Order: sequence, then C-alpha cells, then structure tokens
Amino acid sequence: MRRRVTILPALALACLAAGAAAADEHEGVVPVDLPVLSEGVPRGELAREPAAGAGPAAKTVDGAIGDWVGRPTRFGGSLAFDRGELIYQDHLFDAYGADDGRDAQRLAVLDPLADAVPETRRLDAAQQADIPGEFGLATPEELSVQTHYGDLEHQDAADLAELRVAADADALWLLARTTTMTAAEGTALLVLLDTAPGGARHDVPFGSGLATERAELALLLAGDGGQVADLEAGTVEELPAGSVATDPGGYGNAIEARLPRSLLGGVAGVGVAAVSGAHDGGGITPANAAFRTDEPPREHWDKRQALALAAGSVDEFFAQAPLDELAAGRSERVTPGPGYHDRVFVSDEAISQERGSQGIHQHYGLYIPEAHRPGTPSPLQLWLHFRGGLGHTAANLVPRVFRHYGEDVDTIVVTPEGRGSSRWYVGKGHVDVLEVWEDVMDTLDVDRDRVYVSGHSMGGWGSYLLGVLYPDRFAAAMPVAGPVTQGAWFGCDSDPCYQGANGGDARVQHTRRLLDNVRHVPLAIFQGAIDELVPVAGVSAQALRLTELGYPHRYYLFPAYEHYSHPIVDEWIEGVRYMHQFSRDPNPARVTYARDMPFERATESVQSDDVPLDFDFDTAYWMSELEPADAENGVARFDGRSLARSEQPSLALPEAGGPLSPGQIGPYVMTGLRRAPDPLAETPAAGNGFEATLSGATAVRLDLERMGIQAAAPVEGAVTTDRALELRLDGPFSTLPPVTVDGEPVTATVDGGVLRVPLPAGGSTLRIG
Repeated sequence: MRRRVTILPALALACLAAGAAAADEHEGVVPVDLPVLSEGVPRGELAREPAAGAGPAAKTVDGAIGDWVGRPTRFGGSLAFDRGELIYQDHLFDAYGADDGRDAQRLAVLDPLADAVPETRRLDAAQQADIPGEFGLATPEELSVQTHYGDLEHQDAADLAELRVAADADALWLLARTTTMTAAEGTALLVLLDTAPGGARHDVPFGSGLATERAELALLLAGDGGQVADLEAGTVEELPAGSVATDPGGYGNAIEARLPRSLLGGVAGVGVAAVSGAHDGGGITPANAAFRTDEPPREHWDKRQALALAAGSVDEFFAQAPLDELAAGRSERVTPGPGYHDRVFVSDEAISQERGSQGIHQHYGLYIPEAHRPGTPSPLQLWLHFRGGLGHTAANLVPRVFRHYGEDVDTIVVTPEGRGSSRWYVGKGHVDVLEVWEDVMDTLDVDRDRVYVSGHSMGGWGSYLLGVLYPDRFAAAMPVAGPVTQGAWFGCDSDPCYQGANGGDARVQHTRRLLDNVRHVPLAIFQGAIDELVPVAGVSAQALRLTELGYPHRYYLFPAYEHYSHPIVDEWIEGVRYMHQFSRDPNPARVTYARDMPFERATESVQSDDVPLDFDFDTAYWMSELEPADAENGVARFDGRSLARSEQPSLALPEAGGPLSPGQIGPYVMTGLRRAPDPLAETPAAGNGFEATLSGATAVRLDLERMGIQAAAPVEGAVTTDRALELRLDGPFSTLPPVTVDGEPVTATVDGGVLRVPLPAGGSTLRIG
C-alpha cells in the first residue's frame, strides 16, 4: 500500500480557490474552509522557567556519559539548561546532509507562494510524495525528490541524538551522542566557536566545504584525537593528548572533548555551532547540524539544515553558551506548549539494533491544542500512519489531521512511528505503540476516559487492532480505508479471500475474530467504494458483523473515493465528531472479551525480526488473567455482568445520513446503529453479585471492587463454563470466607487478597460469605 494519490487537478483547483478565499478575507468576507490544501502545522514551543536543583558534576574525558547528569527535554530541536549543561536534543533520523539543489530550486517558487497563500504549503509535501508520478504523469528525473531535503544516504553513525556543552573554571566541555555508532573512528564532530564580536568570512578547513562569518575557532573531533584551527591566523594544531575520547559501546555512542578555557580568550560566554558527519581519516562530510531550534515540521525535520549545508554555512545555527552560568549549575524547567512537537523517548534495548533508525532513540509526533492547560486533563487521539509513512508523515502531508482530530475538538494528537513504515503495528511496531502510550501518559495530562484511536490504511488496520486488543483504553475508534486484517479480505471464507501483507497471516489476524471485544468502543468506519487496495466487500462485512452484534457504529461509504482519497481531501471531522460523543466507562456493567491465541502469537511474531516477544492480551476492564485451555491454538471467551451495576435496558436503533456535513464534503452514505433507552423495559434492581459465561478457559480473575460488589457482604454468582475453571475474585479478602457451590462447601483458598474458587464444567451457583 505505498502512497498512491491522484490529485493534481484537485490541487490546482484548490490552489485557485485558496487564492480567492484569501482575497475574500481581504475584503472582510469569512473564507470558505477548503479541502485538499491547508496551512502547515504550527511548530510547538517550550515554556521555560528557572529551576533550582543539584549542581553540575565533575567530568572526565573518557567517552562515558555517566558524569553528564543533566536531563534532556526529549523534544527534538530544543535547547535547555539542566545542572550546568546546555543540552540540545536533536531531531532523530535527519542526517541526510546538504540538498543537491533540486529542493532549493523548487522551494524558490513554492516558499514565496506559501508565504502569500499559506494553504499552498502542502504543494511541497505533495511533490515529495511524488504525486505527479502516482497520478500517472511521468516525473522528470531532475524533479524527482524524496521526503528528506538532504541528498546523502542516511548517515546513521552521524545522526545526532543530542549535543551538550558544559564548563568549569578551567575548561569548556563537549558531548555529542549519535543514534548509531559501531566504530570509534567513523564519526566526526566539527565545532565552530564564536569568541569575539564581529567577524570576517573564513573558510572552515577539514574538507568541510563550509565557511563562516562568525567563528574564530574550528575544532574537528574524532576517535581519540582532535584538531583546532585558528581561522583568523589560518593555522591548525593538534589538541593535547587526552582531550578527546569516543565510546561507541552500548548505546552511549559518545564523542567527548575538553577544551582549555584559556584558548577562548577568557570570555564569559561563547557561541557554539556543531556539525556531525562521516570521518574519512582526514576530514568530515557534514551530515547533521546541531542547535536547529526552528526547523518547520517535516517528515525528517531537515529542511533548513539541507539548505544551509548546500549554501555552505551553518552560521544561522549558533547557540550561546554562558560559561560562567554553566559552571554555576544553571537549570530550567520546560513544559511543551501548543503546536506540533517531535517527541523523543528511549526504547527497549531488546528490540533495538545499532542500524539505521532501529536504535534505542525513537520518536513520535505530538500535537498540543491551544486549549490544553497543564494540570487539566485533555482528551487524547492516537493517529496511526499508513504503510509507507512515518511518525511525522501526517504533519508533513496530512496537516488537517491535527486540526480536525486536535484543534477543533481540543484534543492532544499523538502519531507513533511504529518502528518503521511497514510493521503494521505488530511485533516491534506493537512494542513501539505501547512505549509511546507509556511516554504520553507519563508526560502529559490526559483524560483517560476520552482516548480515541484512528488511522488511515495500515493505520486503519491498527485502529481495529488496538480496539479489539485493548478495548478498555479507548472511548471510540475510527478506521479509515483500513484493512480488517494484515493484508486484505474479500468478504468470503475460502483461502483466496485472504491475502497477507508484510509477513502477515491474513486469516489468523482477521480482527473479525475478536470483534465481540468492542462492545463499548463505537467504530466510525470510513471507506471508499472504489478503493483499489482495501476490498470494500470485506469492510462492508465487518460493518455487518457490528450490526449483528448490536454494537453502536457508523459506516461511512464514500462512492467516489479510492484508497488515498481521504488523505488527499484531508477531511476527517465527521468521524471525529462521532467519536467525541463517547467517553470510556472504565467499569461497565457488562464485559465481553475473547483471547485468541493464534492472533496473539501472530501479534508477537510477525514483524518481530525474530526477537522473542510475549504479549498477554488477557485483560479488559474488571476482568483479567483469562487463561486459555490451549495456549497455542485456543480461544478463551468471557462474557460477564456485574449485577451491582444496575444498567437500564437499551435498544439498538438504525442510523443513516449523508451525503455531506459541515467540513466533510463527501459525498458519503452513512448507515449504523445507536443505543437508546428501552422505554418499555424496567431497570433491574441491583444486587451484590455477578453472572458469567466462559468457554475455552481454565481461569479468570474478577475485581469485585471495580464491579461495585461488596466483598464484606454475601456475594452470589452464577457461572457457566465448558470446562473446569479456577475463579479468582479480588476482594480483597483478608481471610477465607465460607464458600459454597450449588449449596455444597468447596475447598477455596486466599492468596494475596484473592479468593480462588474451583468450579466444575457446566452451570454453577456460588455463594461467598
């Protein structure tokens, strides 16, 4: 499902319309909200305030990072002080070096146009995605571009993760870390130092191809050696032995250096610029510039870097290092503000490799709406990219994701990378989503009852996947052009009806197997009737199954849309409005959940690169530890109800709508179900008990407190199971209460507050207390 889009005529028409809208606005008329073209996503800033804390640590030139104690912000392209260290967090996977001239030529036309008509900024992303070629028009080689602006092969060993500056009374200290490094001699760091006001133009040596009008000194650091060039005098000297150390071991990936402050002329502050690159033994090929705090959101965040390196100067990227303040331990606290951020986190070494973008340093896109206030929980939206995309693809190519899913509904939007473009959110990609989830919940104030998941194409599949595996995390889901399995399903049951993709098993990974799990997760399904990649018959059958189950949902069928029409038109608001009707009930009266072991094993093994993974999809709401009788091929099913949570009976009523709605030009036909109170049914009286039906399971655990059941009072339960079962009831129970099954005492036990009751196959009535 590589990106195929067919929109040049639409782009041209929308461009003209955008200009007309701008003219209308100039005349005082409110412009029409147009599809296709839209303004770029605004870059987020960090709010700062001084912070007290522990002072700087003494440092040793050994390449080890343990004596660098400051905490990075974990926001790409940010600069902050902590414990006497000026810490720059770089954007990841952006070490592509200089533009070869083609991007600069194109941008010479497009950037002024975007300044005049901001909605046309998307034209740049459209050409990067090779829209002309996908439209069926030949793209001349001289116009062919990529989603990064630099034109080197990705220099992973020179891909900066962070760069730090520190100082003490005697020395200036430097630490650079890269995302990947396996050899001490292969990576070099070029450092420019501005030690005096003014300046003249000087060529920077070491084969850098750069010039500067700011720096007086240039350093080349590599391996265990370094050189310093006096640019005014035109001399180059070796740094004293022991001034530089490189450690490629583990994931430290560090180049560390000490420079005597006497070399700086006794100044209290110094300007610093730095570029990493491949080291050929004598010089450097610049690949990645530090201190880029104003890169516009792009797929690889390297636009300004590529253009600056092509122009032969990084003077625009100098940062000021106040040496005396660093020596005194300057610190500050930062908080992410509204706009789009490149969020960086540290991944599990078990799924990481010193190769390409597969190291422990990973990232995701984060959009914070204007309405968000730290300390006040906000709704959260996960948006999963399509196959061929990356974590920042939406910000570059599909900007209204952040408007419709985010700003318009005051919701934080998170776009995981999924460990690459085609992992289908299983295997290592699944671990990535879980790590992103943990980082978001630890970093931001999230309303956990208003969390939603959506995505396009492969990301639509991910929406089904996360919904059926983790229904208790989401209030609603919105698959857009989403395959219902990892690959394609044509709506029938013979083997040719299932087509796997990227190592997937389409029959085993069919989310229809687990669709019962989304009882409390309404789905808004967007699907094009002429989708050439996702069979509409399979998606329609998926929607029909929701109808058979009586689950609330909406199926939006767009008769004129093919697979990439939705990201082309870039309109999502109708489905977003539907999702935001719902909030999660963390403790519903009824829980339905199936644990499918072949599905689980596929999620562990597909796209895992043979790394052993162990996911236990055994929990939903107040039910946990659902154990299958057959751990390899079995399916364990649970359907239970808390009688303590009185629930008004409801009806499943049909819905219909279309052909369009405000902000969604369509046309579409919507069908679905909604829940409504049953006016003829009486609400049953609450009781201190539960009922449950299980199949294929040998054990299950129920949290009585979350079910609203009082463990201190007599508890009654009715359980039907197709085999012997250990029922675990979390009271908590401090002592063993009397337990009967079908009126007869049974041998039960209490372990850690959990009452364990053996039950036979068939129907059983039990009483506790």
